[in-house]
Amino acid sequence: MDKLNPQKVFVQYRDTIRPYEPIINRKYTITHSDTTAELFVFVAENYAEDQITSMRDEVRIAWNKNREGFTLIGSVLVSGDGVKGNAAIRNKIFYNEMPTALQALWRADRFLFEIDPNLDSTPVLIHFISNDPMYDKTYDFGAIGNYK
Repeated sequence: MDKLNPQKVFVQYRDTIRPYEPIINRKYTITHSDTTAELFVFVAENYAEDQITSMRDEVRIAWNKNREGFTLIGSVLVSGDGVKGNAAIRNKIFYNEMPTALQALWRADRFLFEIDPNLDSTPVLIHFISNDPMYDKTYDFGAIGNYK
């Protein structure tokens, strides 16, 4: 896993979401700039639809509470729904770049993770959405703390 340049990660809190609270209803939209290699993490009650481009290369992640605690559940759009590009290539790029996106999430919301270190053990599940069953899968990326 490449080391993330923290100076290239930018966070914006929206709605009632603050650096330390709440956990429930906290949603992340992660986008990037191919030109500058900057990563943008929007933390809000809803996904940052205003930041979604026609490339559809965003990562969406939300906190989910269950009996065991929390899970971070997210999705990326590999194919279908008007997505341009080859599904195999998009799938490979999303899979290979997911650790960087998760590092950006942890870095952007580090105040939340630092105030409650137990959150580092939260599992991350990402659904790769595709109209091709070969790519329509959910991957377990391990604990979010692996990406700090």
